[in-house]
Parts: sequence; C-alpha cells; structure tokens
Amino acid sequence: MNILLVEDNPGDAFLVKFYLEESMFSKAQFIHAEFLGTAIDLISKNNIDVILLDLGLPDSQGIDTLKKVLEVSTNSVVIVLTGLDDEDLGVKTVKLGAQDFLVKGQFDGKVLTSSVRYAFERYQLQKQVAKYTDKLDESKMQLSCIQELVQTGYWQLDLNEKHLYLDSYARKLLDIDSDEGIDLKALLKLIDPTDTAHIEAAYRSAIESTADIDAPFKLANGKSIVCRSKGILNEHGKLSKLCGVFIEQ
Repeated sequence: MNILLVEDNPGDAFLVKFYLEESMFSKAQFIHAEFLGTAIDLISKNNIDVILLDLGLPDSQGIDTLKKVLEVSTNSVVIVLTGLDDEDLGVKTVKLGAQDFLVKGQFDGKVLTSSVRYAFERYQLQKQVAKYTDKLDESKMQLSCIQELVQTGYWQLDLNEKHLYLDSYARKLLDIDSDEGIDLKALLKLIDPTDTAHIEAAYRSAIESTADIDAPFKLANGKSIVCRSKGILNEHGKLSKLCGVFIEQ
C-alpha cells in the first residue's frame, strides 16, 4: 500500500508515521509532502492508495484543500486530518468525498490504523458496487433495446400480496402513462370488453392448474396483445407468483 501524508507540521507528521509503522501498515510505502502543490504532483506521478490530508497547509487552507485533492485523486482513499475540533467540518469533508476525518490530538495509533483499514476496505467495496451498478445499468439498457425490437413487456403478479408489477415497456404496450401501481381490476378495464371474460378464464386456469397460458386479447384502444405466463412455485410446492410477457401483435 502506498500512503501519502500531506502535513506541514513536522511533529504531527512524525507522530502519524510512527503510529502507522508500529501497526499492520509497517510495510507500507510512505510518501510525505508539506505543500498541496507537491502533493498534487506526487498524486499525478504515483499510484497512491491512501491520502492522509491536513486541511491547513502553507499554500492552501480549509475545505478548498480537500476539493483540490479530490479533483486529482479519483482512485485514492482520502482521510482528512484536522486540528480543528469541528464536527460540522468533518461531516462536510465526508459529504464532499473524504472517507473519514480525524481530529489531531484525539486519536492514537489504534484509532488511526482502524480508520485507514476500514476506509480502504469501504472504498474498495464502493468501487465494486459502482462497477456492478454500471454493469446492471448496461444490462437494463440492452434488455430495453431487445424489448423494443420484439415489442415485449414483462409482468409479474404476487398471488399472496396481489401486487402486480409491470416493467416500463409493458406499461408502454398497455398505454399506461403513470408509474403508479396498478391492480388486476384496473388492468381488466384496459381490455376490450369482448375479451374480458376470456382473460379472466385464462387467469383462473393458470391459478387452478398451474399451467402456462397463452391468451390473445385486444385492448380497448384496438391494439392486439398476447399474454403469456408461467407459474412460480414456492418452497412448499404451492403457486405463489405468475410471471409472463405481453407481446404486441
């Protein structure tokens, strides 16, 4: 691990380094900078894992110091060290992007080590979550494109809670503009009255026999739709959900 300490006070710098060298970070590579300008140059030229940042430096003061470091340290954990016993300032630094803040004179080696370790682990977890979120967003976009191409919307009905879920394309097929929930009764009102009994019979058949259904119908606006569904059994072997698709014909 590469740790950059940005601190202009020699006594504070010595103490922080001493604490970490006596801990699990004894084999870490320490880099020390007394000026913000020097720190930014080091960050740009080195792979820094953790930055311990004093907010009061000869060439920068206060929250602006953190903002400038965050601009160039997109892959580093930043922990703020401040001599100001100001909880509001600490909270503000975390909101801006620091992983933690410590007040000088109020932490020992154990607290510092724990802060660095947990901040680093938390930051790595956040990066993984962001990575998986990006992949999920990409998958959703791909699914949306496929649905547009095949004109298919997904739905799911929880038989216990009577909750009906319609994805965005299913709502589009059924001409439902609102994102609010919709129940079975409201859904039936969208169907052409001549097909209502047919759909109700298919629904009862799916529940009673747990068989898959394939039921064409027309909406009240004249659009032709096919409803296909499959039953999902719970751990007791009983039907708990129906899921399926609406396909525009």
